[in-house]
Amino acid sequence: MKFRLFKDDESRFTSDYNQMLKIIILNSLGFFYIGFWIPIITRSNMGASAFQISLVVVSNVIGRMISGFFMGFIADRTKSKTRLVMIGSFMRGVSYFIIYAAFITNHIFLLGFGHATLGFMAGVFWIPFNIFVAEKSNKDHRSHAYGKRDSINAVGQIIGAVFGFTFILIVSPYTDNPAIIYCAIPIYGIANFIAGILFYRNIDESIKFSELTDVSSSEIDSTITNKKSKIFKSPGMIIGAFFLISILFLGSINGSIARPFLNIYLIENIESNVNLVVWAYLPTGLLATLLAPKLGALVDKLHPSVGITITSLLGALVTWFLINSANLWVFSLLLLFDLAIVMSSGLIFQNLMSRISSKHRGKIFGVGDFFAFFGSVIGPILGGIVWDLISPQSPFIISIFVELSLIPLYLAAVYLLLPHVAEVYEKNKEKL
Repeated sequence: MKFRLFKDDESRFTSDYNQMLKIIILNSLGFFYIGFWIPIITRSNMGASAFQISLVVVSNVIGRMISGFFMGFIADRTKSKTRLVMIGSFMRGVSYFIIYAAFITNHIFLLGFGHATLGFMAGVFWIPFNIFVAEKSNKDHRSHAYGKRDSINAVGQIIGAVFGFTFILIVSPYTDNPAIIYCAIPIYGIANFIAGILFYRNIDESIKFSELTDVSSSEIDSTITNKKSKIFKSPGMIIGAFFLISILFLGSINGSIARPFLNIYLIENIESNVNLVVWAYLPTGLLATLLAPKLGALVDKLHPSVGITITSLLGALVTWFLINSANLWVFSLLLLFDLAIVMSSGLIFQNLMSRISSKHRGKIFGVGDFFAFFGSVIGPILGGIVWDLISPQSPFIISIFVELSLIPLYLAAVYLLLPHVAEVYEKNKEKL
């Protein structure tokens, strides 16, 4: 396989990767729209309890958890990762049509099935895509690379959300037919079909970023293999990986215990006008669009232990202010900060995981996804139970304490992992 060295543009990406980012806009059009309406429709139209809502929400996560685990192994072995991305994109399109049918019929089981299919195919799509991110970016700007991906993903979500919500505002005074009101959903599905075709036809898998310009690809593969054997025989690496998996699992429980209920909490405790709630939520996507690459560039400059400590402390503080807010627009502003913190923390994790092994990135991403999404299955269910049995604020309060308790565990994982990763943090090399 031919390796080519590209000069970094201002975003640190190859032209091939920029092509990927343009295509991904089509894939992301319906994500925000669907995520916003599923808890509300399940609650208002289907009469579900908080526990039942959590089951519908986690159906997506269960699907992603299952596919993420084995897709990592498949992605490392397959000769065509672009074909995997295309299949994932096509089947995500199919899942939008299933969800549309559920919205029309108010059938909660069909909604859960469609949401699970969407999650399963997201794993088929994102595991090979994230490998492409690592392969087509400079390791010293890897967080920036993932931030740029998140930014373009958010652009698509905003375009899709503005289209879908605007259409509802226009037609809802004239009809209450759900087939018309939610007709943006099959349009999102068609966009995924188109994106899959474009990705398969236009992305060149042979183009990779490499700083090893004076050696052959066989020598590169040999270097990777030797590094790999040292990594997997290291006790420190094994213990550090165990800590990292534990953090992914517990952190996902923490991150998902309250998030599915944010819009319901907002409607039932702060503002009952759904239209106002929609426009209070939209700025969160705008934040992701504007700040994701900048946050990636920022965390690239930080030692991972410093970055995760700062984001965890700030995350706990913002969550506390969030649940004590009584004003819709203050809530929206705090939600912006909360999303920025979550994004930064996620970029730090992805950067670290992408460096563990160059040869087995798919497996690492797949196993990481499995435990992360397993935690995201437990989180909403636990959140729904404590919401019903204790109070609507309970999931948020639990989230604060768990986030703070994870800091020492992450510091231990970083200390154990960094001396053994395949791609070291150059700016912190002297500290290892």
